Amino acid sequence: MNVAGFMSATRLLVATIALAGTTFATEAPAQTAGSAPAADTPSAGTTSRRLVARDIEPVYRGGTIDTLATIRKRGVLRVGVALSEPTAMHDAEGKLVGFSIDAARRLADDLGVGVEFVETSWSGIIPDLLNRESDLIMSGLWVTVPRALVINFTTPTAVEGIHVIASRAAAARLKSPADLDRPGTKIAVYAGTLQERLAARRFPKATLVKVSGDADHLAPVLAGEADVALVPTFAPQVIVRATPDRLAAPFAQPLSSASAAIGVRKGDPDFLNFLDSWLAVQRDEGWLDERMSFWSDPANWLK
Repeated sequence: MNVAGFMSATRLLVATIALAGTTFATEAPAQTAGSAPAADTPSAGTTSRRLVARDIEPVYRGGTIDTLATIRKRGVLRVGVALSEPTAMHDAEGKLVGFSIDAARRLADDLGVGVEFVETSWSGIIPDLLNRESDLIMSGLWVTVPRALVINFTTPTAVEGIHVIASRAAAARLKSPADLDRPGTKIAVYAGTLQERLAARRFPKATLVKVSGDADHLAPVLAGEADVALVPTFAPQVIVRATPDRLAAPFAQPLSSASAAIGVRKGDPDFLNFLDSWLAVQRDEGWLDERMSFWSDPANWLK
């Protein structure tokens, strides 16, 4: 075949493919009154048609930004934190310390950049991330379904037990968690969280005192408005030791568990994959367990 013949055959092939693509991409016929809805999979003897792209709305829309490259070019990792012992707190000199603070500093060192902590509130920590005031959240943020619809989470940095923290008076009469399921018992929980669902399921006879926003859900216990609070933490002794004359942990074992993880903006899977890989290395080396053990024992740092 000469060059002219080859080019003519090529044009014919391209035209044929384009025509076939147009046929497969046509919309399905509209449903008439009384007709059955089209099934997702074709039945025997029918011919399937591919749905056009605009029939399927994307879950996420937004421009992709290379977060990792941005951080390295800037030379600073910006970490969103909200105070919660022993993950992020102030020492006697006012400096941020804690499990999450150690992890953020180690991550910045491995990236070869400095670290800047963007201290905020729990109600503002996710909006701050979405507004790009921070690059990630590393503050013992619990993984929940509503949060996962808004941001992405890494693999867990820690698995925290959901512990019962009681007033001294209430702790004296609690022999087992079943004692909480009684009329008149008041349990403080953060509204809309795992603790609320857990308390409603395990203790339906009790009254739930729901705390929202940035309020401390131990406040009702300290004020005598609740008998106990359900607190996700890997160090309940830290909470009790802060107010030993007023609080107690009546049960050695947690009621359940909650995972904490690093939070990042959606739209940058490479950054999420890097963080997951980084966490895997820290687990394999035993560094995460060592730091968690250190911050779980207030004798190491609480003076």
